[in-house]
Parts: sequence; C-alpha cells; structure tokens
Amino acid sequence: MLTITPTADLDIAATNGLEVFAVIDGKKVYLPEDAKYVMQDRRGLWFYSKRKPRPKEGDWTPNKTSISCRTEQGFVRALKTDTVLPWLETCQRTVRIVSDRSMGRRPAEA
Repeated sequence: MLTITPTADLDIAATNGLEVFAVIDGKKVYLPEDAKYVMQDRRGLWFYSKRKPRPKEGDWTPNKTSISCRTEQGFVRALKTDTVLPWLETCQRTVRIVSDRSMGRRPAEA
C-alpha cells in the first residue's frame, strides 16, 4: 500500500521561529525549511526544491519534491492547480520569515 506523507501545510507554520512559505493560487502554503524554490509542471502539480531548478527534457530537473497537503476531509493529496502561466514561468523563490520575540518578524537571510 502506498502512503503519501504531507510535505506542506495550508493552516499553520512551523513553531521553530522560521516560516517558509509560498503563495500558490492565492493561498499561503507553508513548506519545509529546506525549500528554496517552488514550481509547477505541465500537469498543474506543484513541487519544491533545495536548489534552483533547470528545465530538462521537457520538465524540471529531477531534484524536486512534490508538495502534498492534507485536505479538509483528512486525505493527503498532491497540490494541483489550474495552469495559468506556461510551466517555465512558474519557478519562484520561497518567502522566509524569522519570528523573534525581541525583534518581531523580519525577512531571513538566504
């Protein structure tokens, strides 16, 4: 039996002081700390990667991880949206925010 574990969250950020997220289809998607880029493929599925991806053989490089979230019904599904832009134009950096009690919220260094 295949089990898919969630790699992202739509509701809450990590509590360790670093928020890593991307805005996909108007929703804030919280990602793991090592996610630096997000991109969409031709089918409309979203992925994240640690390094800047390059196109290879009609798709993004294989060093990517699919973004999967828990739905309202409790199922884990891959994040898929309608394709608005050509897939080569969907690569974007994640937003990294540090929450510090003394300094408040500020952008994290890359």
